[in-house]
Amino acid sequence: MSTSTDDPLVAHTGSPEAASLLRRNLTAIANQHGGTATARTVREVLAGQRDLSDLEGDDDFMGLVRKGVRQYEDHLASLSNEEKERLYAEAREIAEQDERDATA
Repeated sequence: MSTSTDDPLVAHTGSPEAASLLRRNLTAIANQHGGTATARTVREVLAGQRDLSDLEGDDDFMGLVRKGVRQYEDHLASLSNEEKERLYAEAREIAEQDERDATA
């Protein structure tokens, strides 16, 4: 997948690394909620057929986002500083690997 500035997810996030993570998360949401209108909208966004802002108006999608953020915040609050650093390092590695894969 292209990570040029023509990529709407790069334009939205401001970096190829952040766009890669957003793409990965959107793909996971679409896969977890397959067959739903929200999954179809997410897949259309990933395919470049719809704008990312279309998801903001999708109440079901936004409900999933709010639920996910609450779960992440709860999980993060339960981690020690060392565990948080490991989590952040893993996230950086995933983003870097996605970028290597995208340019290979």
